[in-house]
Amino acid sequence: MAVLLPLSLFGKNDDNENAVVKIPLQYGQGVKNNRNIFVEPIESYYYYVTNTIITNVLDGSGSISVSVFNRSTGEVWYDTIDCSVQQQIITQISGTPGVYEVVYMTASGDTYSGLFEIK
Repeated sequence: MAVLLPLSLFGKNDDNENAVVKIPLQYGQGVKNNRNIFVEPIESYYYYVTNTIITNVLDGSGSISVSVFNRSTGEVWYDTIDCSVQQQIITQISGTPGVYEVVYMTASGDTYSGLFEIK
């Protein structure tokens, strides 16, 4: 299992904000998942210094499709995680200001999505 470094290791930016922000994910089509957050199979983070989405797969096999969409500009990025080979993937995005949506689809058809904003 891949382990993300603690947020404190990434430090703060000039405005004393965390350099890494966890992207809260919801299960399904906007339906809240009642499962414990600690057993969610996917964790997603935005790292502002490198404009990357860091995805950790905590439980799973098969592949997971990743889509990142900037709702403000229409930019889209795609990636795939083969969970039998790796449990973490880093997706480079532009970092252009806007509201971003990240969507994960598992091999079994489960979806997880979350929103974050870059100012």
